[in-house]
Amino acid sequence: MDIRSLDGFHSGDYTLKLRDWRQGRFVEEFNFAFDLLRDGRVVCDWFIWGKVFYGRKPYYRPWLEIAYREDCMKSVDIGEFLRPFLKMVPSGAHVMVEYDFETYRELNSKPPEEVWIGRLLLENGFRNLRNWYIPEGWKEGGMKLQGFKK
Repeated sequence: MDIRSLDGFHSGDYTLKLRDWRQGRFVEEFNFAFDLLRDGRVVCDWFIWGKVFYGRKPYYRPWLEIAYREDCMKSVDIGEFLRPFLKMVPSGAHVMVEYDFETYRELNSKPPEEVWIGRLLLENGFRNLRNWYIPEGWKEGGMKLQGFKK
């Protein structure tokens, strides 16, 4: 699960450019950020960002936490750019995808499997989807859908 290998990934006229890669809290954890380019120019900075944990045997499995800028969704299909990240998550690991406010509103009336991120997770081999938004007075972090790769 080498997130850095997605530097240069392109879909249509758009390309991902690795903006930031740095050590996280643990030796196995890294923070990353990608910009979105079109014709070599940044059209959306901090387009996709997150954390990757490569696991610590025998106790902790790998995981990926990923987020995106929802204001950039008007020009591109964010799913096309999330898909390669999801494909590289190994079996037995899990992913947490931070979602936007529109998805939050949909999740008030639909199960996770029926919103666009849930469908994307299912298409990429993730199961047991969970919605992880628990309001705790501004200390809860972002709203996330979690899935486990079979």
